[in-house]
Amino acid sequence: MKRMKMIAMALITILTMSLLLAGCGGSAPSDGGETEGEGDSKTLVIAIQDEVEGCDVQQVGWTNMVHELISEPIVSISSDLSTVNPGVCESFEANDEYMEFKLPEGLKFSNGDPLDAEALKKSTERFMEKSEYAGDLDSVKDIEVIDDLTVRYNLTGPAPYMWCSLGSIFNGIVDVDYAEEVGDEEFNRKPVTFGMFYVDEWEQGSQITLKKNENFKTNNPEVQNSGVANFDTVIVRFIPDEFTRVSELTDGDVDIIYNVPTTSMADLEANDAVSVYDYLQPGVSYLNLQTGKGIMEDIKVREALSYAVNRDELVQNLDGVVEPAYGFISAAQAGFSQDEEDNLAKDLAFDPEKSKALLEEAGWKDEDGDGIVEKDGTPLSFEMMIPSDRASLKASGSVLQNQFKAVGVDAQIREYEADYIKQEMKDDNFDMGSRNFEWADADILYYVFTEASGYPWDVKEITDKLVEARQENDADKRVEKYVEASELLKEQYKGISLFADKYIIAAKSNIKGLAVTNDGRSWYSDVTKE
Repeated sequence: MKRMKMIAMALITILTMSLLLAGCGGSAPSDGGETEGEGDSKTLVIAIQDEVEGCDVQQVGWTNMVHELISEPIVSISSDLSTVNPGVCESFEANDEYMEFKLPEGLKFSNGDPLDAEALKKSTERFMEKSEYAGDLDSVKDIEVIDDLTVRYNLTGPAPYMWCSLGSIFNGIVDVDYAEEVGDEEFNRKPVTFGMFYVDEWEQGSQITLKKNENFKTNNPEVQNSGVANFDTVIVRFIPDEFTRVSELTDGDVDIIYNVPTTSMADLEANDAVSVYDYLQPGVSYLNLQTGKGIMEDIKVREALSYAVNRDELVQNLDGVVEPAYGFISAAQAGFSQDEEDNLAKDLAFDPEKSKALLEEAGWKDEDGDGIVEKDGTPLSFEMMIPSDRASLKASGSVLQNQFKAVGVDAQIREYEADYIKQEMKDDNFDMGSRNFEWADADILYYVFTEASGYPWDVKEITDKLVEARQENDADKRVEKYVEASELLKEQYKGISLFADKYIIAAKSNIKGLAVTNDGRSWYSDVTKE
């Protein structure tokens, strides 16, 4: 699960107090079943694209399936993002002043150390000290141990945005005493956590072997097996080439693959030996525009560029593997409004003639007949940074370049890695660059379009509205505030939303019970191999 880096976190949907309190009182965990069978029925092999940068969720900037398998969050966000449910905790209560969590009796980390209120407090404090996403809990004033099983987070004010963070893998509970004993470097290689599995061996450049955590229990009401996993061993292989991952699946060498190339989807769907799962990016890919200097300081130029983008053509050229987006909140995020997306689709619809007219109003005309507009003898030309390591954005570069050229604009493509582009934007050294973000909640916009992003751009009216939205408990009112923020963003033409990716997971047909949530989390509690 990537985070904008999939960011700054925060789900929130949620929740009026009635929904919060409805999350209390999860049922007692049942005993985990074991899959009957011989041979490899007790071993699951998963292939993913990227090797982890580390295994300690509090020391990494992005996560993938390894972290999901070894970490269980204190609460669980429902699969449709509508409610907060118990996770590690068996119950919770919350208001504007505190969030309080009750742990089950007898919880233990994978190494047998007790997971009690004090251990939860230490883990949360370590997150707030070490994680690059510590700001997700910036409303926590202090953490109070009420009794051996109860922890209270005292708040500085309303903080519904914290639910997404608390329900994310980044806030998986770690054994701080063990981390201090072995040091951060060793703990990042082989952490002691509370999840369905624990790290047994990491062969760098190749794979990670995970073993079943015999101490695991969950109170997530959406899974049937709330006890230990149905597999003794999970091997997570790192296979960067997407087509190699597909062939490894169809040849029977792996059981589940992630980041399936969309060009392979039709063949896999037609294969009776394969099951296909898909979900929408919880976020969007977009063009970030310079507003403080140069050609695009003129808002008419930014507006003209927005009307030059034909999203339907982008979708067609990307073989339908993306869904067009006009706003900055996708349907896979809490806070999404279909009505607002429909309105933005009308207001920002592809209109090359309007684009040309706006450029002319701004003083840009094609005086020499070369197809590129000029102003005071200078052609309208700029650098468009495209990430070489983001497949859909990379493929869209030449399409966007041609769309801009059709209205008289010369966009010169420069390919860089996504992290480099992000840093250039933070340094304010860019004209236009494509970025993407992912997070299950619309609160991510606070970390994209305010100074909290690290980018040198801030419009007080937009920042104030995004702060209001992230502090709103009522789900309907919260959506309304994000609609208002979307309208303000449209007026500024700070960015051009392009699309949301469609992601694909594939598994052998004998793999049963895999659950994939709206925002792409994978739940393995009920997974078996027949």
